[in-house]
Amino acid sequence: MSKLRFIAILLSLGLAVQFGVCANGASTAAAAQAAPAQQSWQKEFDDVCSKTQDAMTFSQQELTALIQRCDALAGRTQKLDDTQKKVYQGRLRMCRGLYAYVLESKKNEKK
Repeated sequence: MSKLRFIAILLSLGLAVQFGVCANGASTAAAAQAAPAQQSWQKEFDDVCSKTQDAMTFSQQELTALIQRCDALAGRTQKLDDTQKKVYQGRLRMCRGLYAYVLESKKNEKK
């Protein structure tokens, strides 16, 4: 691929994002009008899983609360289509697993 063609592709992608066009041709405005129920679980999911890099800094009580939040979200992801369900449940399982591992490590430290 020539350098000029590569630059043209990058520019067109940048313009598509700037004008709100998704890869499937739908506008981002339509995506923003998703059902409020989906947006609420998505916000909770993003919040819970965004804390994994700080897991070692949390107390045992905070880790327990995060694990409970992961468990509560697991049921809410059951309503997604198969592909989304597989992706979100897999990531949620990994987040929960990390929190559980860190919690167990902190419990063993105190012994």
